Amino acid sequence: MNKRMAYFLLSSVPLFSHEKLEVLMDYYGGPEALSEVRGERLSDSGAVFTFTEITQWDAMRDRGVLEEKYEMMEKQGIRFITKEDTDFPKRLLSLPDCPYGLFLKGRLIPEDAPSAGIVGARRCTQYGKESAHFFGKMLAAAGVSIVSGMALGVDGMAGRGALAGNGRTLAVLGSGADVCYPAENIDLYEELSRNGGILTERPPGYEARPYDFPIRNRLISGLSDVLIVIEAAENSGSMITVNHALSQGKDVFALPGRVGDRMSAGSNELIKNGAQVLTCPEDVLQYFGMDVKSETVRRNRVTLTREEKIILDYLGGTPRSMDDLLALSGFPVSILAGILVDLEIKGAVKKTGMSGYIRLL
Repeated sequence: MNKRMAYFLLSSVPLFSHEKLEVLMDYYGGPEALSEVRGERLSDSGAVFTFTEITQWDAMRDRGVLEEKYEMMEKQGIRFITKEDTDFPKRLLSLPDCPYGLFLKGRLIPEDAPSAGIVGARRCTQYGKESAHFFGKMLAAAGVSIVSGMALGVDGMAGRGALAGNGRTLAVLGSGADVCYPAENIDLYEELSRNGGILTERPPGYEARPYDFPIRNRLISGLSDVLIVIEAAENSGSMITVNHALSQGKDVFALPGRVGDRMSAGSNELIKNGAQVLTCPEDVLQYFGMDVKSETVRRNRVTLTREEKIILDYLGGTPRSMDDLLALSGFPVSILAGILVDLEIKGAVKKTGMSGYIRLL
């Protein structure tokens, strides 16, 4: 068996932990030699294997089965990339448990552009959804690649925002690249397949289990130059991603939330413990040494009047009411109402609730 197919075998046995595969690789001297070993001989390496693991190994190492699965994968538009291929993500090579191979549908994010992971609660508030979309869109429009997990809530909204900003975005799954999880995000999955990327270390057809997501999270942080936490409860999956990011030497930004709000407890605790405070896209773009406003306006091709710019400067990710804007700007209500309508048409602001407005541009 050649090396590519041997790596495909190692990446197609999801029951095997990376630790066990490392023991096997060390004992047998590489992927090609290991691929010739029958399941009953795996324990010679000193690692312990269950009957189910041995059965899975023997079923997959059958060359006919392996080649059939490889061909089926390619017909689904999924590409297999080994850690020795030149287009394997360089950011992941330093991970102690770097995958032997990855499955890709769509495109990878570029190596020479900054990247930001955006994570947060699945059951986030409206504030969390709007903030994730806002930061995903603004950062992507300015040239920052967005990495997330395509989950319900913050992750999915960040990906949608990045696509809306015509930027680069990559979703990292805990399932196979042909499995849309959650099913509610099928529209996002399909758009990412066409205009972004879907990446996973799990083989096609694999249905994610709860334990797959913490493992997946190390890839989100590994692919990201910085990690952004929008909303996170204490002891949530987002905090696992934060721990991965910190262990990888990455900086973390956190969006502050209302004191006492359960969904912001983890985010506020991160800030308390030294995470960088996220208040606007400029915070991240300045971190990367980028000029946010000129880039964003150029990419979105929006021309604003002087009055519109004044109102836009008063808005951010937190909704402001009409009364607030009247007091801040001093504009008559009829003038302000017209400005807000024009800003909505240009996609610069969005109305929330009965009378609140947030900035999108």
